[in-house]
Amino acid sequence: MNEPQIREVTFASGTETIAGDLVLPAGDGPHPALLTVAGTGPQNRYGDMVAPDGVVSPHPRHRWVGERLSAAGIAQLRYDKRGVGMSTGGGSGPGEPPGERDEYANVLTDVEDVHSAIEFLADQPEIDETRITVMGTSAGAYFSCLVAARTDIPYSYILWGGVHMDMADFGDFIYGRVLEYAERGERERQVVLDNAAEFFERAEEWKDVLAAGRAGKERFEWEEDGETKSRSILRLKQELELEYPKQFANIETPVMVIHGDEDMNVPVSEAYASAQALRDAGNEHVTLTIVPGADHGMHIAPPTFTYDDRILHLFRTQNEYPYSEYFIGSVIGWIKDLSLRFPD
Repeated sequence: MNEPQIREVTFASGTETIAGDLVLPAGDGPHPALLTVAGTGPQNRYGDMVAPDGVVSPHPRHRWVGERLSAAGIAQLRYDKRGVGMSTGGGSGPGEPPGERDEYANVLTDVEDVHSAIEFLADQPEIDETRITVMGTSAGAYFSCLVAARTDIPYSYILWGGVHMDMADFGDFIYGRVLEYAERGERERQVVLDNAAEFFERAEEWKDVLAAGRAGKERFEWEEDGETKSRSILRLKQELELEYPKQFANIETPVMVIHGDEDMNVPVSEAYASAQALRDAGNEHVTLTIVPGADHGMHIAPPTFTYDDRILHLFRTQNEYPYSEYFIGSVIGWIKDLSLRFPD
C-alpha cells in the first residue's frame, strides 16, 4: 500500500506563525481534505496535551484520524495550536514550552487560527478547495461554528463531541460532577486529589470565577499566602458574551454531529440538542451519529467500567484502549458520500 506524504507546513495567523502537517494521500490530486480543529487546551498537531512546562501527555487521536483518512484518499491538515509545539504565540518560539496559554490565546485568536488554516488549505494545489471539511473536536466544534460566520470555503462540517449548552451551564455540569464525587467520602476525595488536584481547585472556585466573568472581568483574582494572584478569564468572558447555542445557525452547509454514547466529558444528550439547533436554524443536511461504547476521545472502554473508572477516565489519557472503528468508518463514509449526494 502506498504511504501518504506528510509535509510539514507553516502559515501566518495574525502576527503568529502556525506550524502543522499536511497529510496527502498517495496518487494524483486534487484531494478532498479535512481540517482538524482541536479544543481549548494546549494541544499539538497530533492531539497530545502539552503542559505549560512543555511536558507532553500523549493522546494522538488526530494523527490516527489522518492515517485513516489518507488511506481512504482524503487529505488532512492538522496543526500545533498557537504557542504550542512549533507554532509561535505568547512570546514563545518554535519548540518552546507554551506557558499558560490562556494568558495570550482566547476564543477569538483560536477562531482566527482556524480561519487562517482554512484559507491556507484551500490554496494548496493538491487540495480540492470545493471539498474541504472542517472537523471541530470538543470545544473545536464551537470554534467551527464561529468560523462558519467568517468564510464560505468549507463544503461541510463535522462536530465531534461538541457542547450545545452555554458555558455557564457546562461549567456547572463538569465541575459540579467532580465536586459531587469528591463529597461522597474520603476515598473518593483522595482519588480526585491524586489524579486531578488542579481541576478540583478550579471546580471549588468555579462559582466565583463565573460571577467575575458575568461581571465582564477579564481576570480572576484571589488571595494566597497573603499575596494577591490573578489569571486570565478572558476566554470565559467571551464564551458568555458569544452565547454558544446561538452559533449553530452559522453552519448552513452539510454537517455531521458525532458523539460517543459513553462520553463522560460532554453528555451525549448535547449531540441531540446540537443537531436540533442546526435543523431549527434551517439546515436541511444534518447527520446525527451516535457511536456505541465510545468516550470523548472515541476510545472504546471496557464494558466492565465502574463509575469510579469513568471518573478517572476524565483525567487520564486512555491510550491503552482502541479507537472506535465505527467512528472513523462513519466519518470517512460520510465525507466520501458527500460528492455523490451533492455532486455539484
